[in-house]
Amino acid sequence: MSPSSRKRDRIDKPARCAEAGIEYFMRVEVSYARQHAEVVLLRLDEAGYRVHAKALAGSRFETEVPFPLAFDPAELLED
Repeated sequence: MSPSSRKRDRIDKPARCAEAGIEYFMRVEVSYARQHAEVVLLRLDEAGYRVHAKALAGSRFETEVPFPLAFDPAELLED
């Protein structure tokens, strides 16, 4: 997600995916300048997308659905 597309990435894309019935939507934000990384996995329910799993750099992102995945988002900041 880039600063210039923040609205499109946070609002427009998830809305279009929800309309299409896509069950999971993952948002990944990485800023090398700020040494910031965040991963959010959203899951679609009858009210829209809800946070299913979330982690910042330095903590562990874990989920079993839609497939098993576990890592520290800090790994995205490595060269």
